[in-house]
Amino acid sequence: MKRAMILALVLASATAGAWEAQTTHVGLAEQAALGSRLHKRLVTLGFSGGLFEPLTIPPADAPALIQDLHLLTPSQGAVPDARGRQTALSWIAAGAALADVPAQYAANHFFDPTTGRGFEKPSRSLDDVVDGVDLPDHGVPAPDWVVDPKNPFNVNGFYDEYAKAVTGATPGERSRAMAAALIAAGATMHVLGDMGVPSRVRGDSQAQLDRLGAGPADRGSRFERMAALVYGRLGIPEPSRIITRTHLRDYFTSRDGGGLADETARSFFSPHTLPEAARVSDDPHPHLVRPQPELPTKLNLMAASREPVTLRSPDGTCLARYQVDDDSMLRFSIDDNCQLEQLARILPEVAAYEQGLLDFLLRGELAVAVSSQVVVSAKGLGDGTLELLVEDERGVRRSIGTFTVKPGMDPLAKVAAPTSGTRVVALYRGVDLAGEPLVAVGALPLTTK
Repeated sequence: MKRAMILALVLASATAGAWEAQTTHVGLAEQAALGSRLHKRLVTLGFSGGLFEPLTIPPADAPALIQDLHLLTPSQGAVPDARGRQTALSWIAAGAALADVPAQYAANHFFDPTTGRGFEKPSRSLDDVVDGVDLPDHGVPAPDWVVDPKNPFNVNGFYDEYAKAVTGATPGERSRAMAAALIAAGATMHVLGDMGVPSRVRGDSQAQLDRLGAGPADRGSRFERMAALVYGRLGIPEPSRIITRTHLRDYFTSRDGGGLADETARSFFSPHTLPEAARVSDDPHPHLVRPQPELPTKLNLMAASREPVTLRSPDGTCLARYQVDDDSMLRFSIDDNCQLEQLARILPEVAAYEQGLLDFLLRGELAVAVSSQVVVSAKGLGDGTLELLVEDERGVRRSIGTFTVKPGMDPLAKVAAPTSGTRVVALYRGVDLAGEPLVAVGALPLTTK
């Protein structure tokens, strides 16, 4: 199957996909970006429009990327014009929309924190549902996929392009590199955002095979389709809180249970991990497929014999309904109204984790001071290198020095101030004190006599 046909299948049927790419994922990425430090960082680096700065990837430089982007719906805010130009915010959205391309990559957006495993093909082959999409038996777990060299939008690619967006000689080179960096950031946010879907973090790949109504090939998750229909792109809620972590992986999963996958897996059921049905006369307390969410000590079986009873989380969100049927079987289900309550609770959390991840990628900041000397300082840096550049009136940058950085150095560098130029820019590439890869930047307008 041609790449364009695969992409069309991903966007139309979302088989094995999570939040729908052009609506929910784009909206989540946009909300996260708007709340993050990205706007201010772009302005500091010379992209004066910030999130609304036009950035260009010339079609001749990346024909496959531009071709894929033009298969998206232009009204969803992620398609560049004929010159390959759109705003910084739209490039983030583009990355969020393209993270499932080709379709096989969608299998790498699962992670079960109780087992450490990713996607596992359900007993009913996906090939029987969508012709031509050959998903693997197993996927790379999501926290590993974002750093996997086989991932075209991996985190190291973000850091590489982000650094080029600072050190590129011409404005055109820097514009292209920043757009590429934002695509990688948006795609990484997409993978993290998928950890907000209960079926993806509870080993329930079968939940991606529901019939959704637009023909026999329209299969996917009813939960995610509802999110797309109810919230669209522009209705996605703002982030619920500020989330900071020490390590990239901690946004996905951590020992203290603070990752998005951890939070979702213990807080919600998915369609095929509900408590098992039980005959009331034999066992009025059904077996849990997973230890969490917990059931209350006593279920209201008398009420459940008349109508469905709602099982709620401590914060009042509907988790499931339970009812005793005519055969005295206690059964659990999740209806649409229950899922709507869950979406209202989950989506702001997903946006918060995505914003936290984006701020983590952009966390490196250098202080630049200029008098007779250029002095660069920063805290929390490990081993790495520092490069100083000066920008002239044409926007062209040239290097004026490279320095080795060791932990605890203060300042990082001192050099004589250049006698001409409009801006001094500093770039650090290395690791932070936790051993995480880091690109740190700083810039200051230069006044010369």
